[in-house]
Amino acid sequence: MKYPRIEVRELKKSFDETVILDHINFKVHLGESLVIIGASGSGKSVLTKCIVGLLKPDNGDIFLDGHRLETNSSDNTTVAANSISYVFQNSALFDSLSVIENISFGPQFLNKQNEKDANEIARESMKKLDIHPKFWFMYPKELSSSLRKIVAIARALAVKPKIIIFDEPSTGLDIRASHKLDYLIRESVKNENITAITITHDINSALHIADSIAMLHEGKLIWSGKPSDLKKSSHVEVRRFIKPFLSST
Repeated sequence: MKYPRIEVRELKKSFDETVILDHINFKVHLGESLVIIGASGSGKSVLTKCIVGLLKPDNGDIFLDGHRLETNSSDNTTVAANSISYVFQNSALFDSLSVIENISFGPQFLNKQNEKDANEIARESMKKLDIHPKFWFMYPKELSSSLRKIVAIARALAVKPKIIIFDEPSTGLDIRASHKLDYLIRESVKNENITAITITHDINSALHIADSIAMLHEGKLIWSGKPSDLKKSSHVEVRRFIKPFLSST
């Protein structure tokens, strides 16, 4: 039996009396790019943190390749750490390490490669994303915000993950940089046959990188479908959310 790469069943998470995720269900398959859209506070970040084990859900199940993660133990974090890369909104690079040191960190300390092999993996990752050698030994503070995000993607790819989660990748970028990043994300997912989950409020970006789109609203998954179907949705909250995008196109 061929299992989804990742499956979420009846996931629920609350903080005190506030329900953040309310019985969330979805599947993402090998090589598929799912984009989860929604306004700030809709539960997107909490959902991804539950998946990678940074937060423990109150109820529900998470499966990786058919393997149920024990969400009330460290198993979630351990399995996720070996399977999932997370590209943070602010890139979260190590300020004291150069670009190549940032990218080789995962292969060396997570995948237990020696320093020489880890550096070679880092070089391959940077070449795939067209990071010019002149940047390899520079530090994060010397890079533009868009290049820092590209370096973060290279770092994520370097550990050969099964899944990459992108947290608001286009936030803070101009249109040109955003389009370049969308292209690199799409190409990386396709070429490496990686499963991707991206959370964003940027409809333009979502349409560029998604195979499928789902929308969270007030903790509920209210709509899912193909990118081509998003503009056709009759759901009132979906229409309200995408209206500014429709007005600008």
